[in-house]
Amino acid sequence: MRMMKFTALAAAVALSGCIDVDLTTTITGPETARLTGYTEVQTEILAMMGGTESFCNAEEGGTLEQTDTTARCNMLIEGTFAEVFDGDPGEPAPVATDLGDGTVRVEFPLGAMTADSAQMREDPQTMAMMRPMLEGHTFTVRIAGAEVVSTNGTLSDDGKSASYTFPLVEILNADFEVPEIFEAVVRY
Repeated sequence: MRMMKFTALAAAVALSGCIDVDLTTTITGPETARLTGYTEVQTEILAMMGGTESFCNAEEGGTLEQTDTTARCNMLIEGTFAEVFDGDPGEPAPVATDLGDGTVRVEFPLGAMTADSAQMREDPQTMAMMRPMLEGHTFTVRIAGAEVVSTNGTLSDDGKSASYTFPLVEILNADFEVPEIFEAVVRY
């Protein structure tokens, strides 16, 4: 499961509640990256998602850890930008561009990932049902490298990563907005 397929699945399940997502894309060269992170859901949600294979495909970088209450898919994908950021045709995908000076600009389409939340806010019953399911869960995406040169996200204390995190319950607030693009320029 390449990054965008994994991220799209994670975003869809995150919007349905009971999930935590934490993904880090580390730029390792002018055209290479490594994706690490996890998506964790409550075990009872796993069946509604189509089972363990659709949630965490080992052939596409996933390693499943399961307890009585949670299922966690740990991801490790390494390769070229095309391999790591592979997605379905017509779907929004991250874009990584070598700037030719030892840095890469990574643009992650956050706005497209949260676009479906407006539909949930239109139905008061759905909002009432979703609020307790989303409470306490977060969605984090991180871009890392040897040094972050610039970002519209939150810079880490060591200056080696930038992140964008939001509590999932915020998607129920009408004034909630994420940037259309979360981006960082990183030195590799």
